[in-house]
Amino acid sequence: MLIVRNGAVGCEDRQMQAPADSEELPKFRFHPNAYDLGAFESVVGRCDACRSDRTLRYTGSFYAVDEVEYICPWCVADGTAARLFDGEFSDYAGIEGIPPEPGSPATVDLDEAIEVCTRTPSYPSWQQEQWPSHCGRPCAFMGDIGASDLPRYQDEPDFAADVDGGLGWDPPLLRTHLTAGGDLAGYLFQCLSCGAHRLHVDAS
Repeated sequence: MLIVRNGAVGCEDRQMQAPADSEELPKFRFHPNAYDLGAFESVVGRCDACRSDRTLRYTGSFYAVDEVEYICPWCVADGTAARLFDGEFSDYAGIEGIPPEPGSPATVDLDEAIEVCTRTPSYPSWQQEQWPSHCGRPCAFMGDIGASDLPRYQDEPDFAADVDGGLGWDPPLLRTHLTAGGDLAGYLFQCLSCGAHRLHVDAS
């Protein structure tokens, strides 16, 4: 079954005037379940980027030189945090289709790849986030997936190829030991163009 990780709930012990986040929460097309999957936690504080009083703090990775303690959903979504701190939420080179050699042609939409890196919450992984692509676009991260979920998508050619050695993992190992949120962890992605699913696997 697809596991949804809920974010921890906390609150700073201080009084604040009406937080500015009564406005509608931003949506993330490459991480549509971000709020349900714990990418943000309920903590009252001041966003380091927009300096507004907020009640939701980003919990995932953010790669920047400066130490940033509080980023609100709005400053993730509009790129303010990435721009101000010259940071990334996910490694640009970790998106499938970004060439390892500078100057080589990319096989993924570059504007959307930048959106994943600078305007999309990351997801928790053991090593570093990877974003499969499909139809020339980065896929959307849907959640954690385990061995028992694999048959549900096995009739899709690209997903089956991921399971059957395309990711460099032994197929019988994935079919028996892949665990949602476990030491051999599976991550489910979906193409925003055609709806096809892709798999990423990471290990502790």
